[in-house]
Amino acid sequence: MNARSDGPRLARRRFLVLGSAGLMLGTRAFGATDGHARQEPGTPAPALAQRFLAIAPDGTVTVFAKHVDMGQGIWSGLAAIVAEELGAEWTQVRVVGAPAKLPDYAHTIYGAQTTGGSTSIANSWDELRAAGATARAMLTAAAAMHWHVSPQSVSIAAGRVQSDHHSATLGRFAAAAARLPVPDAAPLRDPSAFRIVGQRRARLDLPDKVRGKTRYGLDTGWDGIKALVILHPPRFGATLRDFDAAAALALPGVLAIERIPGGIAVIGETTWHALRGRAALVADWDESAAETRSTDTILADFHDQMASRPPTAETRKGEVTTAPPAHVAEATFTFPYLAHVPIEPLSVAGKLAGGRCTLRSGFQSQSSNQASAARILGLPIEAVELETVHAGGSFGRRADFGPDWFDELIHALKATGGRWPLRLMWSRDDDITGGRYRPMTLHRIAAQLAADGTITRLDHGIVGQPCFPLPAGEPLPKEPSDGAVTGHFAEQYACTASRLAWWYPEVKIKPHTYRAIANNHNGLVKEIFVDRLARAARIDPVAYRLSLLAHEPRQQGVLRLAAEKAGWDRPPGQGLFRGVAVHRADDSHVAQIVEVSGSPSDFRIERVVCAIDCGIVIDPDTVTAQAEGGIGFGLSSALFQEITLDDTGRVEQSNFHDYRILRMPEMPRRIEVHIVPSTERPTGVGEPPSVPVAAALVNALEAMGMEPVARFPLVRSAR
Repeated sequence: MNARSDGPRLARRRFLVLGSAGLMLGTRAFGATDGHARQEPGTPAPALAQRFLAIAPDGTVTVFAKHVDMGQGIWSGLAAIVAEELGAEWTQVRVVGAPAKLPDYAHTIYGAQTTGGSTSIANSWDELRAAGATARAMLTAAAAMHWHVSPQSVSIAAGRVQSDHHSATLGRFAAAAARLPVPDAAPLRDPSAFRIVGQRRARLDLPDKVRGKTRYGLDTGWDGIKALVILHPPRFGATLRDFDAAAALALPGVLAIERIPGGIAVIGETTWHALRGRAALVADWDESAAETRSTDTILADFHDQMASRPPTAETRKGEVTTAPPAHVAEATFTFPYLAHVPIEPLSVAGKLAGGRCTLRSGFQSQSSNQASAARILGLPIEAVELETVHAGGSFGRRADFGPDWFDELIHALKATGGRWPLRLMWSRDDDITGGRYRPMTLHRIAAQLAADGTITRLDHGIVGQPCFPLPAGEPLPKEPSDGAVTGHFAEQYACTASRLAWWYPEVKIKPHTYRAIANNHNGLVKEIFVDRLARAARIDPVAYRLSLLAHEPRQQGVLRLAAEKAGWDRPPGQGLFRGVAVHRADDSHVAQIVEVSGSPSDFRIERVVCAIDCGIVIDPDTVTAQAEGGIGFGLSSALFQEITLDDTGRVEQSNFHDYRILRMPEMPRRIEVHIVPSTERPTGVGEPPSVPVAAALVNALEAMGMEPVARFPLVRSAR
C-alpha cells in the first residue's frame, strides 16, 4: 500500500507555526498544561507543544512519532526523515510518542492512528519531509532577516544555520521563525543530497535500552499503582455464571475482585498477590455455547465444508482453455493456529481521576483504544489521554479489533471507581491459552500446465477465518476476505485462467492479525506449489518463476539478485540442497534462497540469502535487522509453532516449554541480506522478509528427498 503523494502541499494544509521560545509545527498549538504535550525527562521543552517536531532554544529537535516502536526501530526511522529535511545533526534529535489525537496523527492510509501493515515509513514519508522542509525554510528566512542577507544564501547543515559569514544553532532563530508566515510549499531536498537517510547510524533508542532505562508498558505507572489480572473462561465462547471470591479476598494483599465483561478482575498489591487471589477463585462457567471441538475435529470440519458446501465467496479470472493439459498437479496444505508470544506480555496502566482517564502502554491502535475507553467510561474523547511508550514486540497482538485485553483495564477502572491506578498484565500463560491467534487454514490448490509450463488453469480453495474479525451481525462479504486470501497464487503469478474460492468457517476461537497477515500462509502455499510445477514442467525453479513474473519486474529483480548472490547457476557444495522463494507483500519484494545439509529427518539450515526491494532505504542496518529477524520468525512459525485444542476444546499449550519457538542454535549458520538500490517511495520491511523463507526451506528439503509437505508445523510438538 502506498501513502498519498501529498508532498509539499501538506505544508499549506497541515502545518501552523506558533510560539515565542521555540519553533513548533502542527495543526494547532496547545500548552503544556492541556494534557497532551510532554517530553522525555532531560529534554529541553519548547514553550508550546506541536504536531511532528519542536525545536528548543538550545537547538534540541524533538520528533513526535505517531506510530509505536515495537523494537523495529521505527522511531529512529521517522526521526531520520525529519532530521534529513531539516538539516539537523543526528545527536540533536530526540523522539517521543505522539498523543492520541485525530486528525493530527491519523494514518494517511487507514484514517485512524495506528501502526501496522509495514506502513509506518510509507505513510509518514511525505508529511515528515514536509514538516522538516517547512521548518528549514522558516529558520533560514528568519536568519536571513537578522543577518541582512538573501534567503538563498542561508542553509542548514549539520545542525547549524549558516551563510557565508555567519553561523548559529537551530535554536537561535526558532522564536523568530515562529513569528513568520508559513510558506505555501517549502522545497524538499534532492534525494541525491541526503546525508542521513540511506546511511547506517546509531539508533536513538539503543543507549537507554542497553542501560535498562527504556520505559515499556510493564514499567510505567504512578505512585500507589496496583496490579490487575483477569480470570478468563477455560474455553472459548464460555461465559461466567457466578463465582465465589471469599477464599481469594481472605488472602493478604488481595484488595478487590470485580466481575467485568469477559471474566473476573482481581486487584492486588503486587502481581504476585493478584495471581494468588486469582488462583483461589471458585468460578462457575456456562459452557453451553463454548467451543468444545478438538483441533483435529475442527480441521475435519474444514475438509467437509470444502468438499460439500458452496464457497462463501469466489472470484474467477480469464478463460479456461479446452486443450488437454501436458501436466496436472494438486496439493493440500494445513496451517495451525499460532500465538504471537511477544517478549513483553500484554500490559497497560491507567488511572481515573477528576473526570479524566490517563493510560500508558505500547499502544498499537491509539484511536480505537481511546474511543473504546471513552465509550466504556462515558467520557468525552478528549478526556482520555494515551501516552505511547515502547512496546516489547507485538507481531499484530497489540492491535485492537474489538473487546480484548485493553478493555479489561478500562472495565476494572470503572468497576473500582478509579480508587487506585491499575496496571493490567496478562501472563504468558494467559496469552497462549486464551488469547487471539493467527487463524488455522486449509488450502487445496490444483493446476493444469501446457507443455511450456504455462499455467492454463489454477484452482485455489481456502477455508479459514480472516485475521481481521468480521463485524458481528453483518452479512458475510461477497468477495473473498483480504484477511484470508492476501498473497494467494493468482494474485502474483500469471495464469491463463484462475478461480479463488473461500469458505468462512464457524469457529468460536477469535482470530487476530499476525505478522504478514494472510501472506504468512498464502505465500507458503504459492511458493511451495510453484516449485512443484517447475519440477513437473522440468524447468529450473528460478527460470520458471521469472517466466511467470513478467508483469512483476521488481519481483524479478530481487529473484535475480538472490540467485546471483547465492550462486544459483553453480551446483551447491557437497551435501547441500537449495530451495528458492519470492513474494510481494506490503509493496515490498523479497526473494530468499535457503541451503540445507543433512537429511530430511535431521537437517541443518546452512545459509539464507535474502534480496529485498523496499524502495528508498532509511537505514540499511534496520532493513538488515528486520530481514534477519523476519527470517527467524518465519522459520520458527513453520518449523515448531502450533496451538492445539484437546478433545474438550481446551488449549493444550501454556508457555514456552510446550509452545516451542526457534532457539538460537537452530538459526541459519549464515544470513546474507542484499538490498536493491532504489529511488522508489519507501515501503515496509517489518513483515515481508518473514514470508518466503519457510517455503524456500520446504523446497530445499523436497529437493533433498523429503515427502511432499502437506501440514505445518514441520516438526510436530508432542501432545
